Amino acid sequence: MKKDTSYLEYILYDVLGHIDGITSQSMFSGWGIYKDNAIIAIITDSELYFKTNKELKEKYIHNDYHPFSYDRNGKTVHLNYMSVKAEDLENKEEIERRVEESYEVSIEKIK
Repeated sequence: MKKDTSYLEYILYDVLGHIDGITSQSMFSGWGIYKDNAIIAIITDSELYFKTNKELKEKYIHNDYHPFSYDRNGKTVHLNYMSVKAEDLENKEEIERRVEESYEVSIEKIK
């Protein structure tokens, strides 16, 4: 069965389309979102999550965002990817800030 790409296309073209270097790649049941070949976000179940580190994760949890999680062997696993509120998707400054934060986290892991 082919994955529905409508949310992916919305994110790539409407939300992130003004930012240079954005690409995507299919992964598992969703997509990875990249800036200049560094992963910055994932899309799963029609929800966008930006990559974080411990400090950013705490900041976003404090502001009522939620982490990406999944169940494995009866336990919930939380990853360092935090949700985006619907109102943030229409705020270019907020999206640009989240992209840059996530890009810095991603390239820091490469260094």
